Amino acid sequence: MAYSPNGKGSSGLLPPVSVFAAWPLPNYEDPVTRSKAVLITSCTLGSIMLAVVGARIWARAVIQRNSGVDDWIMLAAMIPTIGLTVTACLATERYNFNRHIWDVHPDKYVPERQVTFALYALYIVAGGMIKISILLFYRRLDSRSITKSFRIATWLNIVAIAIFSIAFVIVLFTACTPFTAFWYQFDITKQLTGYAYHCWIDEAADLLSASIISAVQDAIAAFLPTILYWNLHIPRRQKIALGAIFALGYLVCIVAGVRSYFVWRTFNSPLYDSTWESWPAWLLCVLEIQLGAICASAPALKVFLSHYFKVATSMYSGSSQGTTHASIQKGGGGTWWKSASSGTSGSRGTMASRVDRDGYIREPGNAHMVDEEGGIVLQDTKRSDGRTESIETFIYF
Repeated sequence: MAYSPNGKGSSGLLPPVSVFAAWPLPNYEDPVTRSKAVLITSCTLGSIMLAVVGARIWARAVIQRNSGVDDWIMLAAMIPTIGLTVTACLATERYNFNRHIWDVHPDKYVPERQVTFALYALYIVAGGMIKISILLFYRRLDSRSITKSFRIATWLNIVAIAIFSIAFVIVLFTACTPFTAFWYQFDITKQLTGYAYHCWIDEAADLLSASIISAVQDAIAAFLPTILYWNLHIPRRQKIALGAIFALGYLVCIVAGVRSYFVWRTFNSPLYDSTWESWPAWLLCVLEIQLGAICASAPALKVFLSHYFKVATSMYSGSSQGTTHASIQKGGGGTWWKSASSGTSGSRGTMASRVDRDGYIREPGNAHMVDEEGGIVLQDTKRSDGRTESIETFIYF
C-alpha cells in the first residue's frame, strides 16, 4: 500500500515507508543516468515527421488540389505531437526522468508529476487524431473497391477512437479532488502539514489499459487496408508494393505493444523506481506517435517527389519526341487527364474522372492498377488510328 497519510487513493507510485527506507543513498550531483536517446530520437525523427507531413499537405492542397478532412486533422495533430515531443525531452533532460528515483531531489517530485500529466494528455490526443486521420483517409478509396462492411467498420473505429480519447482526457482531469492533487500528493511538505485529497482512479490500471487499447486501435487501423488490397486483381509485384505501404502501420503496432510492457514495469518496480523504469516508455511513446504520423503521410510523398522530379526533369532535359506524359487540368466538368501519345504530333483531352461532392475521385475500374502519382491508377489502353493511348483514373492517396 502506497504511503498516503492524508489522502485516499494515490498514483500507485508513492512508495511505502519500508521501500523508501531501502533506497540507496541519493546522489544528486553525479548520478547514474540514461543515454540521450529520447532527445536525439525526438529531434531526428521529429524533423523527418514534420518534413513528411508538410510534403503531404503541400501535395494534397497545392499539387493535387484535393485536400480532405484527413489531411487537416493530421495537420492539427502536429500541435499535440510537437508538444509531446518537447515535453518528453524536457522530462528526460531537465526533470530527471533519466535517473533513479532516489537520485531525484524532492524539489523535482511535483514538477515531474506535472510533466507526467502533460505527457498523458498529449499522447492520447495526438494518437487519437492521427488514427482518425488514417481511418478517414480510407474514404479516398473508390466506392467500388471497398465493401459496405468495410466502410461501416471504418466509421465504427473512428467513433470508438474519438470516445476513448475524450473519455481518457476526462478521467485524467477528474482523477483527483482537488485537481492539483495529481501532483501535490508527491509534495512532502504538504503531506506533513495535513494536505487532504481524494484520488478515485487506479492510475496503474487506467494507464496500462489505455496503452493496450491504443495498441489494439493501431492494429485495427493497420489491418483494415490489408483486407482491401489483398483482394485486388493486380500483378503480384504491385500488390506487394502496395501492401508494403499499408504494412508500415504494423511497425507502429509493435512499438505500441512494447511500450505497454514498459508501462506495466513502471508501476510494478519493487523499489518504486518510477523515473528510471518509465524512461523507455516515454521514448517509445514519442516513437509511436511520430512513426504513426510518418506512416500515415508516407504515401503522399510519391505525389510530392514525382511532381517536383518531373518539373526538374522538364526544366533541364526538355521534352523529347516519342515520350508519353500526362498532366492534370481542371475543367468545368471535373478533372481531366491530358495524354500525349507516342509518335503523334497532337493530343486530345480525355475525360478520366469526375470529382464527387466529397472531393474524391470515383471512376469504374479497368483491367490494370498501378501505384503512381500518390494513388492507385486504374489504367485502360486503347488503340485508335494506329496510335496507343492510355485513359487513367485515380484513387487518390
